[in-house]
Amino acid sequence: MIFNSRVHFHPVSWNLSTFLGLFLAVLVIPGCYSFKGISIPQGATTFYVHNFEDVSDLQLPNYNITFTETLKDKIRNESRLRWNDQDAEIEFRGKIVGFTVSAVSPEVGATTAFNRLEVSVEVTYINNLTPETGWTKRFSQFDNFPSNQNLLEAQEDILPGINKLLMEYIFNAAFTDW
Repeated sequence: MIFNSRVHFHPVSWNLSTFLGLFLAVLVIPGCYSFKGISIPQGATTFYVHNFEDVSDLQLPNYNITFTETLKDKIRNESRLRWNDQDAEIEFRGKIVGFTVSAVSPEVGATTAFNRLEVSVEVTYINNLTPETGWTKRFSQFDNFPSNQNLLEAQEDILPGINKLLMEYIFNAAFTDW
């Protein structure tokens, strides 16, 4: 076996250069990429969510407040933006435009097995740094509940799931170019 003594491997310098390279990458990457896949507009640090107005025909008590607070929490918890109620760079406005209850899954004898609650909201996204990127969109989500339950009984079970999906849709539309 021939051993070449002229080849020298310096693990300390290799580890140091690797460490420095990784350290620089960690400093640079967060500025241009988010590990959650979100893209906050450059320069934006604050957001504000105006209270959503409920203009639907079937209004659930305090739902507009719950919806507004849920959207605030979603943005607060899943982005780097800070809440600011004055001069925020990103704003959300909107209204609850529909609560629709309809019968689904007809059974033999003209009865239904389930009722469906569909919630529709209209959201306006305002980017005060680049106003041309703003939009107004409508989002809807539904869930079914047993026909032997009335809406007031079912809402505690189904509204959290509906809200969760609506928040995902709104958040993705605003921060992932979805």
